[in-house]
Amino acid sequence: MHKQQAGLFLLGRLSLQRRGSNEQGFTLIEILVTLFILAVGLLGLAGLLFEGMRNNQGAYLRTQASILAYDMADRMRANSAPAQNGDYGPFSTALVQSVTLPSCVGTTAGCSPADRVTADQMEWTQQVQGTGSDMAMLPGGEGTIAYDSGTGVYTVTIQWDEGSRGGDAGEDIVGDNSYTVNFSL
Repeated sequence: MHKQQAGLFLLGRLSLQRRGSNEQGFTLIEILVTLFILAVGLLGLAGLLFEGMRNNQGAYLRTQASILAYDMADRMRANSAPAQNGDYGPFSTALVQSVTLPSCVGTTAGCSPADRVTADQMEWTQQVQGTGSDMAMLPGGEGTIAYDSGTGVYTVTIQWDEGSRGGDAGEDIVGDNSYTVNFSL
């Protein structure tokens, strides 16, 4: 190597060592900024997870309500003679004071069509309100049956208690805790 090249080589090594000795690694401020960014990201992830769980619970309750509404519709179809006369409605589970089944329920002889209406209404009330069970299908569940004699259309509505969810602009979503089925026999 020439002397000039050797001198430049040594000068380069010294400057690298000098520059490297001033840098000690990350500063405390850089670490704090990194932790802050990480914390904001984790908070966003937790919020997303919470909102997803709340939407999942709302979908579950809506499914339970649809099962209960169609259960009553099927009961009416099975006992169609009184149902066509409008004997199932108007009815509200909120107005039921005592859920007592007719004595014919559970007997081998079965129930008359009129007793079957009462039995269907009381069994449905037990399901909606969760009486006689460890857990209600719907929290604060209430069911109503309305009958329009002019059109022959039944309307079965199920409502329940659920925390309101916010929409895009911060407004509450209305009617998210109600499920309605309209049908005729």
